[in-house]
Amino acid sequence: MEYYNQVFEPADEAVERWTDQEFEQCVFKKLDFSRGSFAGSSFVNCRFEHCTLTGVELKNAKLYDVRFANCKLAHVDFGSCNPFGFHVDFKDCQLDYTVFLNRKLKKAQFIECSLKEAYFLKCDLTGTAFKHCNLELTKFEDNNLSQVDFSSSYNLEINPDTNKLKKARFSLQSLPGLLIKHDLIISH
Repeated sequence: MEYYNQVFEPADEAVERWTDQEFEQCVFKKLDFSRGSFAGSSFVNCRFEHCTLTGVELKNAKLYDVRFANCKLAHVDFGSCNPFGFHVDFKDCQLDYTVFLNRKLKKAQFIECSLKEAYFLKCDLTGTAFKHCNLELTKFEDNNLSQVDFSSSYNLEINPDTNKLKKARFSLQSLPGLLIKHDLIISH
């Protein structure tokens, strides 16, 4: 079924199932999709606001220009999405324990998000902004982090040997996180 330019809220009649559906220019507000499935569904130019998507299944889901604001997305595997046209932005979201595997996230926005123990592997994050994000125990391996802005984020640990960091921006406080593999002691 196709849904176009609709707003979905708790008081509305619910969609019978969220798998294999098409949503374009839709807004989802204050809905709980915990451990649900969006498998095979397509979301084009959609927004999720104050939603809970903890553990939601995204197998082969298409996320084209999808924005999440004030959402809980813990334990979500974005690596299982359809890679074609994939683009997402996050503001004030909880993305703890999420996985981004083989994703093109060029110029994506992560603004004031918690990304504790998230995992970025083989991603192209060129030009992405991590603004005021908590990156505690987040793993970055084999990524293109060129021109990424980490300057206002904290708890950052990145191995420069396993990531491309050309013209990436960091704050002075985050420099120890770039040297962690060397087991150095840095004083203020």
